[in-house]
Amino acid sequence: MAVSGSAPPPSGRRAPSGQSIAAPTLARDRLNLIELITADAVASDYAGVVSEARPSSRRQQALVAAIATGMAGFVLALGLSARILNAPVIDEQKVALQERIRATDARQGELTAEVTRLREEAQMAREQALESTLGGAALTARVRALEAATGYTAVIGPGMAVTLSDAAVGEEGEPTEVERVLDSDVQRTVNGLWTAGAEAVAVNGQRLSARTAIRSAAGAILVNYRPLSPPYRIEAIGPDQLEQDFLATQDAAELRGISEQFGIGFTTESVDEIQLPAATSPLPEQAEVIVPGEGEDG
Repeated sequence: MAVSGSAPPPSGRRAPSGQSIAAPTLARDRLNLIELITADAVASDYAGVVSEARPSSRRQQALVAAIATGMAGFVLALGLSARILNAPVIDEQKVALQERIRATDARQGELTAEVTRLREEAQMAREQALESTLGGAALTARVRALEAATGYTAVIGPGMAVTLSDAAVGEEGEPTEVERVLDSDVQRTVNGLWTAGAEAVAVNGQRLSARTAIRSAAGAILVNYRPLSPPYRIEAIGPDQLEQDFLATQDAAELRGISEQFGIGFTTESVDEIQLPAATSPLPEQAEVIVPGEGEDG
């Protein structure tokens, strides 16, 4: 018997004893029906996509793998063929670039020689003009001393040479970074020579001045912004005991340690006569002579 004031429960569901079940509204029924239809539709669509994307047999899986391998091989072959076809063009550009570098180096050498010649002519003309008077002769001697100290003119005299070379390796290998001569090694050598009393220094023919920079770029050591190749020969003009004083410096001790640890070549020799060219880097236009002891504390 139905409870007064209520509708009978839906088919398949019984009301608990002593309780009544409210009749569901029509809107709620429609909403539940829409959600059910949507969920079934989405689930069936995903199931269809998965079943279609998955090969139905091992033969199809093998076919897909073969197609993927073929595409990868085609792309690789295309890249190799393009590289082979472009190889002559790349080689031609490389040769042209090397020729331009050689031509530029030759031109720079010609200009350097021209600058040296003009400096010598200017020096001779200046000395001829100054030697006519007593004061001019004294000024000429002072200018010569300053030119030698600043690297403005070529010098000749006794001294020593230090040779730095990369570590020796096998025929198939190349020296590593620590087995190569670094710009810091050349700097250390030059500083040790100045400390030992050197009056003029050059690295592979590049005369050092107050504005010389010793740096590295792309694996090459630059002196006066000119790339140098190993071995590096650092020549210095100085007193008779220059080699002995240099080997007693802290810089020489560090170079010996580097040579023993990494195999870098480090040799020294005394030379009776060394000729160093004039510096080609821009020279100071203004300078101030510092008297020893001047400006020191105490």
